[in-house]
Amino acid sequence: MSQVTEPTPARSVAGSEGFEQVGQGLNVYESPDAVEGVVKWLETPEDVIAFASSGDVSDVVVVARGGTTTFLTMALNAGVKGVVTLQGAPESHLGILCREYGIPCIMSVAFDKGVRTGRGEVIPADGVRIRLDVSNRPAGLVSVEVGSPVDDSPPSEDASPAMSPEQMAQIQLLLEKFTGVVPHGVEGDKVMQAEMKTRVLYADDDTMHRDLTVEEVNEAIRYYTWNEWDALASRATEGESGLIPRQEYEAMGIMQCWFRHPDWLRVIEDKIGIDKVIEIGALGRNEIGTKVNMLHLWALATAPSFGRGIALELNLHDLDYKADRIRDCLGVVRRLYKGMWGDGPILASMQDYRAEILERSWIDRFAENRISLEDPEARNTFQRFNGSAELMGFLLSFDNRLGVGDHGPYPLEDGGFVLVRDVFLNEPAYSWCDTHSGLPWSVTIAMFFPPDSGVDVQMMDLSTVFTTPANYLPHVESVAVYERSTWDTPMESVRPLGLDDMVALRTTCEGASAALYGRIAAMTQREKIEAGALTYTAGFALPIVRAAGMYDELVADHGLLEIHPAVSACYDTIVSGVATEMIPRLFLTGSWGNPVPEDVADSMGDTRDEFAVLHALKVCGFADADRVADRTELDAERIATVLAGTDEAGHTKSRSGRISGHMLTPAGKSRHVLLRGDSVEADALADVSAAYEDFLAPNRVFKQFTTDVQLNGLGGDALTGRLDAIHEDVVRVLARASESGLSWFATYERRFSEALERLRGGDSSALARPMSNSYHDVWMELHEDLLATLGRERADEDE
Repeated sequence: MSQVTEPTPARSVAGSEGFEQVGQGLNVYESPDAVEGVVKWLETPEDVIAFASSGDVSDVVVVARGGTTTFLTMALNAGVKGVVTLQGAPESHLGILCREYGIPCIMSVAFDKGVRTGRGEVIPADGVRIRLDVSNRPAGLVSVEVGSPVDDSPPSEDASPAMSPEQMAQIQLLLEKFTGVVPHGVEGDKVMQAEMKTRVLYADDDTMHRDLTVEEVNEAIRYYTWNEWDALASRATEGESGLIPRQEYEAMGIMQCWFRHPDWLRVIEDKIGIDKVIEIGALGRNEIGTKVNMLHLWALATAPSFGRGIALELNLHDLDYKADRIRDCLGVVRRLYKGMWGDGPILASMQDYRAEILERSWIDRFAENRISLEDPEARNTFQRFNGSAELMGFLLSFDNRLGVGDHGPYPLEDGGFVLVRDVFLNEPAYSWCDTHSGLPWSVTIAMFFPPDSGVDVQMMDLSTVFTTPANYLPHVESVAVYERSTWDTPMESVRPLGLDDMVALRTTCEGASAALYGRIAAMTQREKIEAGALTYTAGFALPIVRAAGMYDELVADHGLLEIHPAVSACYDTIVSGVATEMIPRLFLTGSWGNPVPEDVADSMGDTRDEFAVLHALKVCGFADADRVADRTELDAERIATVLAGTDEAGHTKSRSGRISGHMLTPAGKSRHVLLRGDSVEADALADVSAAYEDFLAPNRVFKQFTTDVQLNGLGGDALTGRLDAIHEDVVRVLARASESGLSWFATYERRFSEALERLRGGDSSALARPMSNSYHDVWMELHEDLLATLGRERADEDE
């Protein structure tokens, strides 16, 4: 999606002779001077790496598809002259970073003429000179030198169809007003608070040691749907990244928050107590360079509900399923907010978009260490350091905001103010982070503004600042910068940095970000998506987990750095295009915020038959009704009824023709994971696990036996004699598995025996003919069944 901008008449630009306007987009920040350079189209990470290594690029305006930051990391560090994108908005991460670097940028440009990309988009040709008019906002104008190459051929039939004016108008309305009704900002906050009857979003002392009511929970969810829209509506249009699949990992990560965060927060609070949770929240007031900040608490409050909304969209469970976990989650987060804010409202949007979080002693300390930027060289040193540090923070966090946290403004006695930014450069929990890069855990930057700066500040609950004018850096008169070596470095050991330190650290940041860019580019698509998902799930919770002293415990026992099986099972659905449609829709409409019902359920209900059918399909991969009946011993009518329901829910799909039957969809595999958790008790799992260990030895013998039959023509009594011995072993395994009480294991002995009798009767196909209920077929099913029941994937030792 791209924001809609009314066409702006061409305006005269000084020295514009020889250029013609060919495009218009959204200007990131105003500058009176036109920007002129040579075009370079960058489409892939390999393009960016080669470009950044090509030499002096200071006269180049890069053109890219999406409005994401990390894709252009190396180009921004290389010092390009300007940036033009086909997608995105100034409030996106790329817009923010271009502003920080002072690189002119126009986003969501629609070009009237030029050449076509491989996907049919119109862009200026590589090598032509381009001119950017960035003198006004919101519209920025793009011109190219007269006579530039033009491709007049019609777009490819494979090109994505453009949105109709009606569709664009509808999206624009949803971007401007929540659900088409509630505005952004202070006025929107007034509307939303007027709807509320409780004080759930206030840190009142008398509510800290009790559970929230259903009414309180639902009012909080309702406000947060507007609050998230208010903060992110513009960023929802940033488009795609050539490096990191953002919307795909967001869908996985947010969905995972629903399945993980409530458990983690409950384990933490049960162990350390409510008062200690409040103390952890106070770290945001007492420390700099801490991730206990507005964004992390906001994410812990919203992401589980959003993830629940995704699970409901995929029909993974009903509205009442474990809905009380949302209550628990919000209760713990309110206590963290209590520690951070003290009394009063817990969100910046309720405080006129101001976030004076730090104790006042910190502002005094900043004043003692401030460095003047009056000298242009000092200003340039700071601005390049600030940009490279932020870029590293974004890249390390896979292009999300967890790497950068703003707060303030903090008023000064002279009428000026201070904005504070924490940038996180080294996260040892992330496998892709080079902890030996020489980068500290974080740097903290305090920016001092004079009384007459004319800068208006809006601090969002995502720890992100927006200002009017958009480019606030020319108005910063001095800074204080600090380095925190590790996440737990004491405050008395935090080190102030001078200008020479900034130069050295900027160089280290640029080298580390180039190396990290290469590592990320070399990842598979799934590795990128799962890594990004962990930056959400684990990343949101890490500061609380560490402060509670429970990192090792949550890694070992609660899957802190693992993808939940139900989420992993949905991978193919998420990457099929569902994420790119679902995430913007749920976000723009607020429909992720499903209410918590009065009556909740801790289980899926009576789903025994559904689980039996889904489990049969999980084990078989593809099966017709007869095969499902053979495994489950359900009658044909009941199986047909169950499959009709699972087809409608999107959990199974049928195939007809020469081979007919059903198979699980990715969402169906996820549903199976949840039903298995409901249907298989811990004692039963222990019995199946023991049976599986007993199975591994005869499994190796059976594999060797089938190899000998194929290679050596083993037959007659020699064949049946060896198979009889194997049969005795597998019957003992089945007896152990049947101790679990899981009925489907009882069907195997009959099926093995039937295949053995057929073989003894002279049917040689009964040993290993595929898809014939042969002994080998049944054996493979048993192997898969043991793994599926245990929720395990095949490993080398399973073969």
